[in-house]
Amino acid sequence: MKYKRIYDTLQTSGARIVLDQSGWRANSSDNWIASQRPLWLVVEVPRLHLRMWVAHEFGTLSVTTANSALPTDSRAYHESNTRRVFQNQCQMAKYLEDLLSRKEAAV
Repeated sequence: MKYKRIYDTLQTSGARIVLDQSGWRANSSDNWIASQRPLWLVVEVPRLHLRMWVAHEFGTLSVTTANSALPTDSRAYHESNTRRVFQNQCQMAKYLEDLLSRKEAAV
């Protein structure tokens, strides 16, 4: 499976994938968007008050996080967004493992 380590890391950490619009499952030759966005997940980790967007879009691997304890329509929520970019899937998976292995939220 493509992105296996990333999916495995999310599953074993207790993260919940609330939306998976990854294009890796589609026949990329038939779908230009799927080929340009092979990984696109919205993930929630309630115990850490964390919402994440895990993506491989247009050649860039990234994880964006936000504090889900804040109201989504608040300025504080939007200011809590942090985006990290990675060179490869191993770096991304390691970051996710470290992030999701925290014991409690720092709210």
